[in-house]
Amino acid sequence: MVLCCSWLQAATIDASVNLGQIELGDQVRYLEDPGGTLTYDDIRHRQDWIRNDRSTFSQGYSTSAWWLSLELQNPQPQTSWLLEFAYPVLDHLQVYVRYEDGRLQEFILGDKLPFWSRPIQHHNFLVPLTLDTGTKAQVYIRVESTSSLMVPIILWDENNFHTLQVGPTIMHGIYYGGLLIIALYNLLIYFVLGERAYLYYVSYIVSLALFVAGLQGWSFMFLWPNATQWNDQSILVFLASCILFAVLFTRRFLATDKPFQPWANGFFFGFTLLCCGAIVASFFTTYTHVISILVPVALVACVMGLIVGIVAWFEKRPSAPYYTLAWAALFAGGIVIVLSKSNVIPSNLFTEYALLIGSLLEALLLSFALAERINKERSLRIEAQSLALQTQRQANEALEQRVAERTVELEQANQKLKTLSDTDQLTGLKNRRYLNQYLEDEFARCIRYQHSIAILMIDIDHFKSVNDNYGHLAGDQCLKVVAEQIQASNRAPTDLAARYGGEEFCFVLPETDSEGATVVAQRVLQQIENTVIPLESGNLRVTCSVGLYAGIPNSPKDVNLFVNRADAALYQSKQNGRNCLTSFSEAGSD
Repeated sequence: MVLCCSWLQAATIDASVNLGQIELGDQVRYLEDPGGTLTYDDIRHRQDWIRNDRSTFSQGYSTSAWWLSLELQNPQPQTSWLLEFAYPVLDHLQVYVRYEDGRLQEFILGDKLPFWSRPIQHHNFLVPLTLDTGTKAQVYIRVESTSSLMVPIILWDENNFHTLQVGPTIMHGIYYGGLLIIALYNLLIYFVLGERAYLYYVSYIVSLALFVAGLQGWSFMFLWPNATQWNDQSILVFLASCILFAVLFTRRFLATDKPFQPWANGFFFGFTLLCCGAIVASFFTTYTHVISILVPVALVACVMGLIVGIVAWFEKRPSAPYYTLAWAALFAGGIVIVLSKSNVIPSNLFTEYALLIGSLLEALLLSFALAERINKERSLRIEAQSLALQTQRQANEALEQRVAERTVELEQANQKLKTLSDTDQLTGLKNRRYLNQYLEDEFARCIRYQHSIAILMIDIDHFKSVNDNYGHLAGDQCLKVVAEQIQASNRAPTDLAARYGGEEFCFVLPETDSEGATVVAQRVLQQIENTVIPLESGNLRVTCSVGLYAGIPNSPKDVNLFVNRADAALYQSKQNGRNCLTSFSEAGSD
C-alpha cells in the first residue's frame, strides 16, 4: 500500500510490514476550518495544506473543524482494506474517498450518531476501502469535536484486522473482568461489615470502569448504542463520580474526617463540591466546558491523594503504604493520559493503555489495603468488644433508669409543645399551620375513597368597627366568643374549626356534601347572631358572612382550589349584604 501525502509525488510504504497495519498520522496533511463552513468541494483543490509532524494528528481542545488529506496507492494483490480512526469519542467524522475512476464514497461517522449507523460495528470508527491493484484513491477527512481532538489513523489489511484485534479485546476483557471481580468482592464485604469505606471503594471502581469504557467506546457499543447525548454526558458524569468517590473513600479509609490533617479536609470538601457541580453541569452545559474543569481537578485530586497517603505513611497509619502505592500507580497513568489528551506528549500504544494499567494496579493495591484493614480491625474489634461489653452493661443499667425518667418527662413536654404549636393562643382553635397539614391529610383520604369534603370560610362582619369603637380588647373578646360558637357546631371529631387569619375562620367538614354543609353553616350563622358578647361598656352583638364550597377532590392540588372557591363565595356573601351564606355555585362560578 502506498500513501501519497504530496500533491505531486507519493511516498511508498510497504503494506506487508507490521502484519498489514500502517499508522498514517505522520503522513497526514491538514487544514484548519475555524468557522466550520468549508465543504468537500471547497477544500479538494486547496494548496495550503500543512504537513502533520506528529505520529498522531492532535489539536487538544479545539472549537475549529479540521480537514485531513491522504493519497493511497495499492501495489498489492490485496484489495480490501480498513481505515481505522482509533479515538471513539470524536463527535463528527466525515470521510470522503475519491477513486481514480471518479467514484466518490462518503462515510458519516461520530459519536453523535447512533452506533448502528456505522458501516462496521466496532468500538472505534472503521471505514472499508476497496482498491484494485495499481489504483489510487484520495481520502479527505473532516473532523470536529467538543472532546480532545485527536485522530489516530491506522490502515489495516482487512484479512489481518480481526485476527490482530483478538489480543487487545482479551486485554480489555481482563481489565473490566478484573475490576468487576474486585468490585463484587468488596461489595460482599460491605454487606457483611457495613463499613462505608468499602461502599465508596466499590462505587469508585464502578465509576472508573464506566469512565474508561466510555473513553474507549465500549459503553456506547454495548450499553447505550442509541443514547448519543448520554454517551458524551456519561464520560463527564463517571469521571466526576470517580473523583468524588475517590475523595470519599480516602477520607473514610485514612480517617481524614477525624483529627488528621485538617487542611486535607478542606481540599477534599472543595473537590466534593466541584464534582457534584460537574455532575449537574454535565446535563446543562457543553462537554468542553465541563471537561476543561474536570481534567485539572482530577490531576490535583491525584496529587492530593498521593500527598495525603505519604503523610499518613509517615504517621504510620494502618494500610497507608498500600494506599500510597496504589495512588501513585493511578497518578502515573493519569499524568500520561492527561498529557496525551492535552497534546503535550505524542499519543501511542503506551499512552492509550496507561490509564488501564495504572487503574488496574491501583484497584488491586487498594483491595489489598482493604483486606489488611479487615485483619487489623478484626483483632482490634475482638479486644474492644470485650471491654465494651463490660462497660455497656454498667452503662445500660444507669441509662435505663435515666431513660425511663426522661421518657415520661419528654412525652409530657412534647405533648404540651405540640398542642401549643398547633393552637391559636387567642381563640383556642387550631392555627393555620395545623390547618394546612389537616387539609393535606383529609384531601388525600377523600381522593383515595372518592368522598366529599366541604370547606366553610367564615368572616366577622364589620370587625374593624368593633376595634375602632370598642377597642382591641373588645375585638379579642369578640374573636373568642365567635370561635366558641363555631367550635360548638362541630358534629364529629373529624370536623375542624381553625383560625385562618385576622377575623377569618375556616371550618372543615369531611364526609359532607353541599347540603350537609349548608345546614352546619346556617346553624353557625344563627348561633353567632343570637350570641351576646359581654363587654365592660355593655353588650355587643355581631354577625358573620360565610362562603361554602363542597365536592370530591381529584388531586392534592385541589386543596388550594377548594379554599379559594370558598373564599370567593365568602366575598360574594359580603357583597350580598353580609350575615348570609353563599355557596361557590351560587356565587356565579363553576
